[in-house]
Amino acid sequence: MTGTRRRTAANPRRRPNGADAGASAAGPAGDAVCLSWPEVGTFTICGSRVVDIQPAPGAAPETVRLFLRGPVAAALLRVRGYLVLHGSAVALNGGATCFLGASGWGKSTLAAALEDRGHLPITDDVATIDMARSPRVLPGPSQLKLWPDVLCSLGEDATALHRVHPQLEKRVRPIDHRPPAKPLLLRRVYVLATAPALTIDRLAPREALVELLRHSYGPRTLQRVRREEHFRQCARVASEISVARLRVPRDFARLAEVASLIEQDSADAS
Repeated sequence: MTGTRRRTAANPRRRPNGADAGASAAGPAGDAVCLSWPEVGTFTICGSRVVDIQPAPGAAPETVRLFLRGPVAAALLRVRGYLVLHGSAVALNGGATCFLGASGWGKSTLAAALEDRGHLPITDDVATIDMARSPRVLPGPSQLKLWPDVLCSLGEDATALHRVHPQLEKRVRPIDHRPPAKPLLLRRVYVLATAPALTIDRLAPREALVELLRHSYGPRTLQRVRREEHFRQCARVASEISVARLRVPRDFARLAEVASLIEQDSADAS
């Protein structure tokens, strides 16, 4: 679902949302977790709080803030016991439908297309799941982060929207309505892939587990944070929730077709 975009090298200052680009993690050592990016800074989490931020020399304040709100916040949520996936989620049929994939795979694009069809986005890029009872997706910020070509395909002017970061063309599209006040029950998970034909294939629990681990937020950066609990959480989602591979063509003209198929498939889970 992506068009041609200008991307830069794997440099944290040029790719502010690259949680694993040049990152290292230490801990937990005692009660502390330390995350570090050479060109961004070092962040220390102790207990359930970020207790120390040491920006790298020359790091732009907006870059430090983006990492604090992205991978550092994800680590903090993981320390607090939540399952954190690299995904976007939309409210469909009374529950949450989550799209997983790496950057540029179309998670936010599908969320935007479904929003245009009347379905409320719940969270973008970072899907936080409360595993205390049945898996439930926590609401995130009321915005979607979209590339200019995606916005153009949706009939919007990218130049009228703020950039995610001064060095990125990606824009922030506000969501018209606030996300749900409470977490929504997770009903469907789609792992995105590209293919000429539009298909949905259910994954067996073992395959689903592999994909959930693969698309956990910042898998290398956060691999030492509550590792065993994280594995158990992914295994539980794989066994309790319908996980499918959603293959979509790289063609914005077919966005409505993709969204319609998701609506039909998600209706079966209600």
